Amino acid sequence: MTVMVGSLKGTVYAAALAAALAGCSVGGNSTATQSSGGSSSSNGSNGGNGGGGGSNPTFTVQVNFTGQDSLQGSFQDSQTGSGFSSCSDYATLVNANRPFEVPSGQNTMVNGKSVTYLLTVAATSFHGPGTYTARMAGGVSIGSDSFLPQNNSTINATVKSDGSGSASFDSLYQLSGSGNGNESGTITWTCSG
Repeated sequence: MTVMVGSLKGTVYAAALAAALAGCSVGGNSTATQSSGGSSSSNGSNGGNGGGGGSNPTFTVQVNFTGQDSLQGSFQDSQTGSGFSSCSDYATLVNANRPFEVPSGQNTMVNGKSVTYLLTVAATSFHGPGTYTARMAGGVSIGSDSFLPQNNSTINATVKSDGSGSASFDSLYQLSGSGNGNESGTITWTCSG
């Protein structure tokens, strides 16, 4: 799991990830409901992994972001598990065309803010349940603010055999939007189905 560094490579990576995050926020159809506890749930699309009928795993995702855009809340993701028959399949199955993706929604609303993130482990690096401590590819958008890794950023993930897990990111720099701050956060999820 690597993040490209260097002036030209970093610029190309940042542009590609910004385009991917922008595409995510435009393409998704999300509906969110606000609970009395202040969290939201969403039945949005994040592109998923395609195909597969029957019941797909569903994730309950809790986010806790700090920095330029502080945000805490939760949502439901029924798309990341698309194409998998169980939570354990999600935690173990990869192929050359599918990296491991931290459960996320596209254009998901959490406490009134649009949230999109892309945190992945390359298929060539993913070996199933475990902790991935090397730097991963990723980015986060909250409202109009987009954040990407910089040289001192870290992105980590832990995946359990039951499909649950956690991810964290630290010191992502603000690429666009209002303000000029960094973003850090944690994401935890459980899997059912």
